[in-house]
Amino acid sequence: MADPASSSLQPKDVHMEDSLLKKIFLEHLNYIYYGKQHLTDFFIEVKGIATLEVLKQAIEEAIEDTKSQIGQMDEIYTAIKEKPSKTNTLGIKALTLEAYLATIKEGKTPMERDVFILFYLQQIEGVEISYFKVLKNLAKAIGYNNSFLDQPFDIAVENKILFEQIYKEYIS
Repeated sequence: MADPASSSLQPKDVHMEDSLLKKIFLEHLNYIYYGKQHLTDFFIEVKGIATLEVLKQAIEEAIEDTKSQIGQMDEIYTAIKEKPSKTNTLGIKALTLEAYLATIKEGKTPMERDVFILFYLQQIEGVEISYFKVLKNLAKAIGYNNSFLDQPFDIAVENKILFEQIYKEYIS
């Protein structure tokens, strides 16, 4: 049962120590880092299922971008003098499994599969954007230079926009 006194607290009333914020930052960084590694395999898998050439090219770009983001996160770990720590990425794995199963479901036409792939790729990029926003806010709160997250964040935004554009063209 929640402590009644703490339930009346407002976010501005809570003070978190830098050590706790750093721990939370590292947990989020680990999640997106290992999630990105999982996404590389997922992107390769759905690229093989996609039929629209522009979609295949966009997925190939996402694969290269993901590898680049992993490299950028390696630099972040170095800058903050930490190492990646394996973590549970069940949320992203569940989303990609759902996407894979929805895409390969028997009886779908190639067009339907492409539309499902595009739908899930937009969702995945939305999750990434949220994680990078959280990381940027945490980095700023603990005094890290959060500009090192600008490029991975921008790449996620660009990929989401690209997938949205293809989706809109494909269904119109």
